[in-house]
Amino acid sequence: MLSAILSALRIIFGLIFLLFVPGYALTLALFPRKEEITLIERVGFAGVLSIVADILTTLFIDLVLGIPTTAINIVIALLCLTALALLIWRLELLFMKLLERRKLSKGS
Repeated sequence: MLSAILSALRIIFGLIFLLFVPGYALTLALFPRKEEITLIERVGFAGVLSIVADILTTLFIDLVLGIPTTAINIVIALLCLTALALLIWRLELLFMKLLERRKLSKGS
Protein backbone atom coordinates (compact mmCIF):
# COMPACT_ATOMS: atom_id res chain seq x y z
CA MET A 1 0.00 0.00 0.00
CA LEU A 2 2.69 2.48 1.01
CA SER A 3 4.87 1.55 -1.95
CA ALA A 4 1.95 2.21 -4.35
CA ILE A 5 1.41 5.66 -2.86
CA LEU A 6 5.12 6.49 -3.05
CA SER A 7 5.24 5.25 -6.63
CA ALA A 8 2.28 7.44 -7.58
CA LEU A 9 3.83 10.47 -5.88
CA ARG A 10 7.12 9.82 -7.66
CA ILE A 11 5.35 9.78 -11.02
CA ILE A 12 3.37 12.95 -10.27
CA PHE A 13 6.37 14.95 -9.06
CA GLY A 14 8.52 13.59 -11.87
CA LEU A 15 6.04 14.74 -14.49
CA ILE A 16 5.74 18.15 -12.88
CA PHE A 17 9.51 18.45 -12.87
CA LEU A 18 9.84 17.32 -16.48
CA LEU A 19 6.92 19.25 -17.94
CA PHE A 20 6.91 22.48 -15.94
CA VAL A 21 9.85 23.43 -13.71
CA PRO A 22 12.69 23.92 -16.26
CA GLY A 23 10.42 25.89 -18.58
CA TYR A 24 9.14 28.11 -15.78
CA ALA A 25 12.71 28.90 -14.76
CA LEU A 26 13.52 29.71 -18.39
CA THR A 27 10.49 32.01 -18.67
CA LEU A 28 11.70 33.84 -15.57
CA ALA A 29 15.10 34.28 -17.20
CA LEU A 30 13.59 35.42 -20.52
CA PHE A 31 10.89 37.67 -19.02
CA PRO A 32 12.19 38.79 -15.60
CA ARG A 33 9.51 41.40 -14.92
CA LYS A 34 6.04 40.28 -13.91
CA GLU A 35 4.46 42.94 -16.13
CA GLU A 36 6.03 41.59 -19.33
CA ILE A 37 3.71 38.59 -19.70
CA THR A 38 0.64 37.37 -17.84
CA LEU A 39 0.62 34.33 -15.58
CA ILE A 40 -1.32 32.27 -18.13
CA GLU A 41 1.21 33.11 -20.84
CA ARG A 42 4.05 32.27 -18.47
CA VAL A 43 2.52 28.87 -17.65
CA GLY A 44 1.92 28.16 -21.34
CA PHE A 45 5.48 29.09 -22.25
CA ALA A 46 6.71 27.02 -19.31
CA GLY A 47 5.09 23.87 -20.68
CA VAL A 48 6.48 24.35 -24.16
CA LEU A 49 9.94 25.42 -23.01
CA SER A 50 10.13 22.47 -20.60
CA ILE A 51 9.54 19.97 -23.37
CA VAL A 52 12.08 21.72 -25.61
CA ALA A 53 14.60 21.96 -22.74
CA ASP A 54 14.16 18.26 -21.93
CA ILE A 55 14.82 17.20 -25.50
CA LEU A 56 17.74 19.56 -26.09
CA THR A 57 19.36 18.78 -22.75
CA THR A 58 19.14 15.07 -23.40
CA LEU A 59 20.63 15.47 -26.87
CA PHE A 60 23.37 17.74 -25.52
CA ILE A 61 24.54 15.41 -22.77
CA ASP A 62 24.44 12.42 -25.12
CA LEU A 63 25.85 13.79 -28.37
CA VAL A 64 28.11 16.63 -27.25
CA LEU A 65 29.33 15.51 -23.85
CA GLY A 66 29.17 11.78 -24.55
CA ILE A 67 27.51 11.03 -21.20
CA PRO A 68 25.13 8.03 -21.24
CA THR A 69 21.49 9.10 -21.14
CA THR A 70 20.26 7.47 -17.96
CA ALA A 71 17.38 8.85 -15.92
CA ILE A 72 19.64 10.19 -13.19
CA ASN A 73 21.95 11.91 -15.69
CA ILE A 74 19.00 13.62 -17.36
CA VAL A 75 17.59 14.77 -14.01
CA ILE A 76 20.96 16.16 -12.93
CA ALA A 77 21.38 17.98 -16.25
CA LEU A 78 17.87 19.45 -15.98
CA LEU A 79 18.52 20.53 -12.39
CA CYS A 80 21.68 22.30 -13.57
CA LEU A 81 19.78 23.99 -16.40
CA THR A 82 17.04 25.09 -13.99
CA ALA A 83 19.57 26.41 -11.47
CA LEU A 84 21.40 28.31 -14.23
CA ALA A 85 18.14 29.87 -15.48
CA LEU A 86 17.21 30.93 -11.92
CA LEU A 87 20.67 32.42 -11.40
CA ILE A 88 20.36 34.42 -14.62
CA TRP A 89 16.92 35.62 -13.53
CA ARG A 90 18.20 36.83 -10.16
CA LEU A 91 21.15 38.58 -11.78
CA GLU A 92 18.82 40.31 -14.24
CA LEU A 93 16.67 41.56 -11.36
CA LEU A 94 19.75 42.80 -9.55
CA PHE A 95 21.07 44.67 -12.61
CA MET A 96 17.66 46.19 -13.32
CA LYS A 97 17.46 47.44 -9.75
CA LEU A 98 20.96 48.93 -9.98
CA LEU A 99 20.09 50.67 -13.26
CA GLU A 100 16.95 52.15 -11.72
CA ARG A 101 18.97 53.50 -8.79
CA ARG A 102 21.50 55.07 -11.16
CA LYS A 103 18.73 56.72 -13.19
CA LEU A 104 17.16 58.09 -10.04
CA SER A 105 20.47 59.40 -8.71
CA LYS A 106 21.37 61.06 -12.04
CA GLY A 107 17.90 62.58 -12.32
CA SER A 108 18.20 64.34 -8.94
